[in-house]
Amino acid sequence: MAALKSRARRGVEKQEILDAAFELFASEGETGFSIRKLGAALGVDPMTVLHHFRSKDELLRAIADHAVQGVEVPVATSSWQNDLKAVAGSYRALAHSHPRVFHLHFRYNATGPADHIASEIVYCAMRRAGLADAEAAGLGLAFYAFVLGFALAEAEGLLRPIGENDEAELMALDAVAYKSTRALVPALKALDPDAAFRVSMDAFIAGVAELAKRSASETPGKPKTGAAAQ
Repeated sequence: MAALKSRARRGVEKQEILDAAFELFASEGETGFSIRKLGAALGVDPMTVLHHFRSKDELLRAIADHAVQGVEVPVATSSWQNDLKAVAGSYRALAHSHPRVFHLHFRYNATGPADHIASEIVYCAMRRAGLADAEAAGLGLAFYAFVLGFALAEAEGLLRPIGENDEAELMALDAVAYKSTRALVPALKALDPDAAFRVSMDAFIAGVAELAKRSASETPGKPKTGAAAQ
């Protein structure tokens, strides 16, 4: 048995396991994914998989990072605003391409090397905007929470024009208590996800710029801890 396992480990490479794991997860989703199924697909014992990946969680993290490698990661430019938009666009494209894998990105601060490249662009953008490091760290994570949440909601079908049943339910609400909700029904029927994403990103970026401006005016002469001081 030991000799058989040794031969199996030599016969399958870590990258081959990761490629197969990604394909299985992207096809079946998390409920249909297991180390046992992966081993069967590869023709190896499940313990062979765990020889290369110490746990299922480690493998899932690698799957998430593998997905990032499949989209175009932007390169930093002279505009921190455009850099944030570019990273946001990349993760939105990732959600569109691999909706069953995308939710894994909510589980980890970073999924691995590919994710760190994008994170560096985001954190650099926050510091170049003039934020102190404490603010840059918090808003950097908030940026990811917004972008990943928007993209996941879109992948799940939330950000789509409402249908007839939704319209009927909203219009049946009390006209006084839900005045604004009812007033927005025509706009919800004509909802454009692309336009909503652009406006949302513009609002987030405007908020970052305003915070940096306010922080600078409230602490005149105080040394900056961000890139603006460099």
